[in-house]
Order: sequence, then C-alpha cells, then structure tokens
Amino acid sequence: MNHTYIEKIDTSIKQLFDKLSAKDPGCAYIASFDNGTTYKGAVGLASIEKNLPITTNTIFNIASVSKQFTAFSILLLEQEGKLSLDDSILRFVPSIGAYAEPVTLRHLIHHTGGLVDYMELAEAAGIKDTDKLTPEESLEHLKNHQIASFPVGTKYEYSNTGYFLLSQVIEKASGKRQPEFSKARIFEPLNMKDTIIVDSYPTTISIASGYAKNEQGSYEIYESPWEHTGDGQVHSTVEDLVKWGKNLTTGTVGGEDLVKRMSEIGPKISLSGETIIDNENYAFGLELAENFGCQYLEHSGGWAGYSSHFLRFPENRLSVAVLSNYEKFEADEYALKIAEIVLEKA
Repeated sequence: MNHTYIEKIDTSIKQLFDKLSAKDPGCAYIASFDNGTTYKGAVGLASIEKNLPITTNTIFNIASVSKQFTAFSILLLEQEGKLSLDDSILRFVPSIGAYAEPVTLRHLIHHTGGLVDYMELAEAAGIKDTDKLTPEESLEHLKNHQIASFPVGTKYEYSNTGYFLLSQVIEKASGKRQPEFSKARIFEPLNMKDTIIVDSYPTTISIASGYAKNEQGSYEIYESPWEHTGDGQVHSTVEDLVKWGKNLTTGTVGGEDLVKRMSEIGPKISLSGETIIDNENYAFGLELAENFGCQYLEHSGGWAGYSSHFLRFPENRLSVAVLSNYEKFEADEYALKIAEIVLEKA
C-alpha cells in the first residue's frame, strides 16, 4: 500500500473526529492490520482537571470488552484439564444454592444460564454504582435470591452475573485471582504491558478519568468503585488490544485450536422441537457479526464514565478498537465507521 494511499485513509478517519473538542473527554482509536499497517489517533482529555491529553497509550476501563478475556481464561483452564465447560457452576461456587445445579459454565459463557443479574440485586438493595460493592456482597445477594430468571438453557439474556461467576471459577480452578492469572497467562506473554485487571480502588495505575455530564451540562468525574471482575474491569490501551486481536488469529497464547473456539456461538435453543432463539450469535465473550462483506467478531462496553468497542476481522487480519472516557460516547459507531473506511480502501 503506497504512502499517499495510507495518508488518504488516515485523513478520512481523522475527519470522523473533527467535531470533538480537545478540551473535553474524548477517545483513543486504532485500526491495525497484522502486517503492521496501522491508523491511530486520539482526541480530548484523559483528565480535565490536570489538562492531560489522551494518547493511544492512555489506559481506559474497557468495561464489557473484558468478557472475552474471561472466556479465554476458561478455555485455557479447560485445555489444562482443570475444568469442563459442562461442569455445574456449583462445583466452583456452591453457595448459590441447589436451584443453580443445572447451570453449566457453557450456559454462563453464552448468557443462557437464567441467573438474575447481580447489578439488579445491588439496585434492589439500594446500592448505587458509585457506592462500594464487593464480590462477596454480590455472592451473598445471589445466595439469598434463590430464584432463576428463566429455566436454564431456554433463553438468551445478556448477564453480567454469568461472567462475574466465571471469574470465581478461574480463581478456584487455577488457585490465582483473575488479575494475577490473566497477567501471567495472557497479558505478559502477549507483551500487553499496559493491560491490567483492577479489582480494588483507589488504584495506583494512571488511567483516564471517567466522565458524565451533570444537570448543568458540565463534565464531572463519574467512576464506580465496584470490585467485581470477569464481566468487566480490564483496563487497557488501544495499542494493547491490537496485540490481543492478532492473537485471536495466531494463537500465540492458547494455540490455534483454542482461538478458533472463541468464535463458536452457543447452541441453538429449542423448545418443543422449535428453535426459538439463536443466542444472538454470542460466542466466547465476543459476538459474531456480518457486514462489509465479511464475518467479524465484536464486543462493546459501557460502564460508569467509560465506553468501548472492539472489532476483529479474521479474514482481513484487522483489529479495530475505540476507547472513551465519556459514558455517552458512541464507541461502537466510531469503530464501525473506521472499519468501513479501512476495509473499503484496503
């Protein structure tokens, strides 16, 4: 690809962000082919208070984009014989209660487990996302609930509980907390040097402050001190997410067979012989989608002041990531527009 061509694509992408102010919260973005051809940039402030600009090395809370790392960790542990996807969740978290016996790790991965969302239980207990909440408290809430939202395997319903519980499984099966396991087994081997799972606050690492707008229309810091991992809490950069995206093809960590499984969607759900739902094409912490004449993997994230989106195009060997520190930022729309520009001209 010649230099003029690359510059043209770069300009088209930069124009997407023309309306954003350099004095507001903003985003970092990247579109990178495995061969090294990369388009990247950043706009806005990582900290309004310190007048600190965002760069492509700024660390953001990536929210639910984290789920793929949890699913990948479960597959690594299965590879080692430490667990089976058909194990009941009660093998690892017996406190939930007998009603959850039929719920397997596979159900949790594909959001068909039927367990109530722990965030709803927190809300019912009067706990806000800006209050402190520990995993132990949420496990207690789940233990006291004892009612499934729907019979296991009969419905797809996106659930943070499932992935939060998978983080508990990782800890029980590996003997390490998820932050330690992920660092040793995924982040360090892939040289994702700025990626970390945060499970206690305040944190000492330098991350972009999350923002929301108050009633007066001014930006104010909006962050959550919840300490749950599994469903969120990976903090990363767009530069590091490219390394991860590449691994979803190469299998440098995990091997090629394992990374292929990351894109396998859950089993079709049927009642009385009729398929009633197709799992929303949810695979292993990633959704399978189709556009631009090809299939790709994606996941979005949004949590207390942060918005994120990650795309991986296996056939094109392309990764796209957009990370923002403003809760209402449409990271998914920007990521898809970037992908469209890059793929149309590739």
